Amino acid sequence: MEPTAVLTAAIDNASKVANTPLFTTIIDKITGFKISEWSAEGELRKKIIHDEYEKAKQNGIDGIQYIRGMRETTNLIDTAVKTTKYIEEGKENDIKFDNDFFWNTIEYSKSISNDEMQELIAKIIAGEYNKPGSYSLSTLHCIKMLGKSELNMLENIISLCINEHQIPQELFRLPESIKPIMNDLDIDFGTLQTLQSLGLFLPNDMTQSFENPLKKNYKLSYFDKEIIFKPINETSLSIIFPGYYELSQNGKQIVKHLNPKFNEKYYNWIKDNYKINNYELLVV
Repeated sequence: MEPTAVLTAAIDNASKVANTPLFTTIIDKITGFKISEWSAEGELRKKIIHDEYEKAKQNGIDGIQYIRGMRETTNLIDTAVKTTKYIEEGKENDIKFDNDFFWNTIEYSKSISNDEMQELIAKIIAGEYNKPGSYSLSTLHCIKMLGKSELNMLENIISLCINEHQIPQELFRLPESIKPIMNDLDIDFGTLQTLQSLGLFLPNDMTQSFENPLKKNYKLSYFDKEIIFKPINETSLSIIFPGYYELSQNGKQIVKHLNPKFNEKYYNWIKDNYKINNYELLVV
């Protein structure tokens, strides 16, 4: 499909949501025309775009720049249409001129044509639109280093998170009991290292402990499941957790927009293999 047809199809699609605040206060200004008027003037505008494109193809460097601008406009509009699905109903534009994260992410969206990546960026733009100040520029830096393969890699590995943001260190020692699950997800220590290099996981493994003088049960979470451990002797006054790797702050901001899948085999593996000293699994 020629770039003109791709662009006009994107605008046709956008005209259905063009009266929302995101378009009227932001996208219209960036594109330079009111997309809400497209339906009434569509045929004329399509001819103008077609004629300008045909002229641009004959104009060397200037033509290449024009065609690149068409592609960027198409990507921007496609992402903006996706964004409208996630903006809170009735939310008016409260984005300030100095919101560097928002404006830089809008600018970055012009370079993304992959549908899956557009969906992620749309969710993040909407999150910032709904609540300005939710993200940092370092998060955008991480997003810029993500391609489709890295995004799939991240989504797979966070399906193994317990307590929302922690991956047990034991998984990467690859005991026989976990190998089939890791192989199914195509995850190994190299996967973790790649995501660490992208700033999505903290660089080192961690440990954690806290006092439990009242000898309360401890609840470990996996998706919406709770796995309960109870103290097994009178001296169990503290809880010392096995080592784990944790998502960075940037990673936490990104993964809340992904769709990891609950893994029944891994859930059973946790119940059989996750150990806390001086605590035992409480069967409920």
